[in-house]
Amino acid sequence: MSAEIAPKRGRFASVDTFRGAVLGLMLFTPATGLAGFPWLRHAEWDGLTASDWLFPTFLVTSGLSLSFLLRDAPTRAMYWRLVRRLVLLVAVGLVYNAYGASWLDLSTLRFTGVLQMIGVAGAGAAVVVLASRAVLGEEKIWWLLVAASGIIGLYGLGLDMSCTPGRCSPYLDVDTGILGASHVYRAGQAGWDPEGIVASLAASSLVLYGYAAGVLLRRYGRSSRLQTLARIGVLAGLCFVGGLAASLWIPSNKRLLTPAFVLLAAGTALAVFCVIYLFVDTGKRGPGERRDWNWPFIALGRNALMVFVLERFLLQSASHVHIGDRSIEARLLGALPFGEPGVHLAYTAVLLLVVVAVVGLMHRRRLYLAL
Repeated sequence: MSAEIAPKRGRFASVDTFRGAVLGLMLFTPATGLAGFPWLRHAEWDGLTASDWLFPTFLVTSGLSLSFLLRDAPTRAMYWRLVRRLVLLVAVGLVYNAYGASWLDLSTLRFTGVLQMIGVAGAGAAVVVLASRAVLGEEKIWWLLVAASGIIGLYGLGLDMSCTPGRCSPYLDVDTGILGASHVYRAGQAGWDPEGIVASLAASSLVLYGYAAGVLLRRYGRSSRLQTLARIGVLAGLCFVGGLAASLWIPSNKRLLTPAFVLLAAGTALAVFCVIYLFVDTGKRGPGERRDWNWPFIALGRNALMVFVLERFLLQSASHVHIGDRSIEARLLGALPFGEPGVHLAYTAVLLLVVVAVVGLMHRRRLYLAL
């Protein structure tokens, strides 16, 4: 992992803007202990809220980016970068979990988490892409979609056959068997791990749906914007319709990562991306050129890892560092002139401003925390 100056390469500003918008919304959903707003909460069990939608959408944006990373013929340097990315995401994820949670107590340190899931899902998708190229000789959109749907469908068959409806995941036994019960979500007492090993592999389907959209963006994004919107829009529609159909089998459920949830989240994510592409990369000045209104999103999107790490550091520091007899968080919440639930938005807005200030400065100097 290193801070490096980004090389000048052809980019679609819509991809960075989309990722940055998702990260910005993520910053509005920290655990402040307040009631907050209903749309900022996760569904109690089955269902799909805006908060549930954010992380799978980030995985879709990972697929969009991966399509550009893997656009050239594979080389040893490319393979090394993929391996390095996986290892470092897992390592940073462990530190992310330790800070403010187990405080480096290895006996209770959670080994799974969001960064680990990003790494595993991305690596799984890369393996599928590279294997399909080796067999088919080129990228086939239909094959990517079949692979993505097959992965989440097979995962769903395990849920359908083995899980007591409502409160468990049959794959928890795999997680606890490999990692130990004390090293998974809530020490295994919840009955599932939303970022478990098997779930992370299944989440590669979200990355693959994003990858397929990225291939379409590479092929048509600069030559035919109408075709780009139409083709990615059809892909979004297929995912959404597939999600509605899958919900007749197993309901949409984030914690269990059911097929209906994955397809509905992917379809919605790609539809939103089409809108962002329309406004960002189809103007008179041409694709990829800067728009003043979206620079904060681009700054967030191009330093995603920094956003994850900085959010964790700020939240945990505010919660555990005391000034006198109260934590920084308690003092800040008490000082904000709002009642619940407005104080939640005010507190997280302060967090967002700090993060944007840091990554905005880094973006201005073209410094990015790269894996």
